Amino acid sequence: MTDLVVREARAEDLPAVAMVRARTWQAAYAGRVDDAELRTLTDPEVVAEWAARAATKSTTTYTVAELDDEGVGFAAYGAERSDAPQPWRGEVYALYVLPEHWRSGAGSALMHAALDELAGNGFDHVTLWVLVGNERAIAFYRRHGFHETGEVVRDHRGLDELLMARLLGPRGDLVR
Repeated sequence: MTDLVVREARAEDLPAVAMVRARTWQAAYAGRVDDAELRTLTDPEVVAEWAARAATKSTTTYTVAELDDEGVGFAAYGAERSDAPQPWRGEVYALYVLPEHWRSGAGSALMHAALDELAGNGFDHVTLWVLVGNERAIAFYRRHGFHETGEVVRDHRGLDELLMARLLGPRGDLVR
């Protein structure tokens, strides 16, 4: 039996977090994001740059999931990033799990930890952005109480991202 542990990331975890992000992007976004860009994500200098940037984001909480002491996923979250931020809105900025650990429970554990933390910090509404057409992720978010808002924006790569949202109770539970 494997032991799943979810905990707040430490600075020394960030290179492994960057690698989880890179490998997950390579699997999930193949054919959607430029292949050359995806290939560079695992380059040591790109991993180091991403980890260094992540270490400077003092308003972002990073949580890692470990199975038998191996980092298999992470979530990043905090106050909603918006042109008109509202004090009651949180956002899940990223949630990635290595492809070989999809459907292991790590993603759900990370989502529950993020929602609990956001609710504990006073947020009663949470949003996230997902690539249009990423049906695996959209289904995952729906299972965790998110719904599509209808808002779509085009990112800097020319890809459309869909805004999803949900309400939170005081412990991260779904409010209807």
